[in-house]
Amino acid sequence: MKVALYARVSTRKQTNENQMDKLISFAEARGYEYVQYQDVVSGKNKNRPALDYMTEAAKHHEFDRIIATKIDRLGRSVIHLNEFFNLMEKYGVIIEMTDQPIDTSTPIGKFTRNILGSVAELERELIRERTLDGLNRTRANGTKLGRSTKSLSVYHVDKIKCLLQENPDISNAELASHFEGISRNTLIKLAREAGLIK
Repeated sequence: MKVALYARVSTRKQTNENQMDKLISFAEARGYEYVQYQDVVSGKNKNRPALDYMTEAAKHHEFDRIIATKIDRLGRSVIHLNEFFNLMEKYGVIIEMTDQPIDTSTPIGKFTRNILGSVAELERELIRERTLDGLNRTRANGTKLGRSTKSLSVYHVDKIKCLLQENPDISNAELASHFEGISRNTLIKLAREAGLIK
């Protein structure tokens, strides 16, 4: 079996060495063939070079399983983690942690995966409620909510590029479904204006 070993630290003052040593030992003890992916970036940042390369490799079935030490190495946002798990499920790639009872090929792992999905949905609803509360407060304070010249943020542009790289045939509706706080029509309109989609 070929596996991907993923390690991440948040700053250059830290090192991936301890994580990777543990992952290599884990893989070699099971006779796995492996390839290494390492990032030095905050887990809150969804766009991580090694994670992006690994995602692309998973799409092309270059390995069967991703192994990390803990789930927070893959990301700290529940929504982003849920999106990543969904994508790996689509590609037929199992996710396993060496230090936590997470293995998406087992019943317990699938249960954990379902909990992750439920928490992500709750987080989306809470974000939506906070956004609506903020708009209502703004209106109550007498501030006029009018149209302004809009453009995509760097985050939106990077995320669109990443999603298109992962799935070039993604529909505009599905692309827009990955974004919170911006309507589907607005996102598609601005993405077209920016030349990101047709």
